[in-house]
Amino acid sequence: MWNNYKMIKNFFARFTWNNIQGGKTMKFYSYEYLQSKIAQNNIVGIVIVGILLLVLLFSLIKYYKNRQDKKYRELSIILVLGTVLAITIGITNYKDKSVSSNQYRSSVQFIEKIAEHLNIEKTRIYINSEASIENSFVKIDDTYYRVISSGKKDDYLLEKIDLVDPVVEKVEVNK
Repeated sequence: MWNNYKMIKNFFARFTWNNIQGGKTMKFYSYEYLQSKIAQNNIVGIVIVGILLLVLLFSLIKYYKNRQDKKYRELSIILVLGTVLAITIGITNYKDKSVSSNQYRSSVQFIEKIAEHLNIEKTRIYINSEASIENSFVKIDDTYYRVISSGKKDDYLLEKIDLVDPVVEKVEVNK
């Protein structure tokens, strides 16, 4: 009976790995990498809006000094529209980054829970999903686990699996 269970479990591990891998490298993300994704800001968008506002201010000053010259008025109108567009795009990007940041945060919290429950360092844990822990795999040192989640925030089960000829890439923070 026990041997049948082991055979089924090994078959499942091979079946799962072959279906997931599909001839590609399986990526596992480090704790530090996930934390760095949370901290990223859109500085480029802020700089563009700042430059547009400075040019807008310059053109408005020029327009008010010489109201006869229409080119500064037209330039001001174009810059106002461009600034409004840039701010709108910035708000949309901020909302998108906020959603993805929350997803990264959930993976980071999950790694922290695993480290606490297993009493190991967070830097030894890698997860193959940047966002969701549902149906993901965890790599601790050279051991692989499948995450079984009940849907509740703190309820999960780690099932040890044996991968056949794994091709694994660890994604670390670029320093």
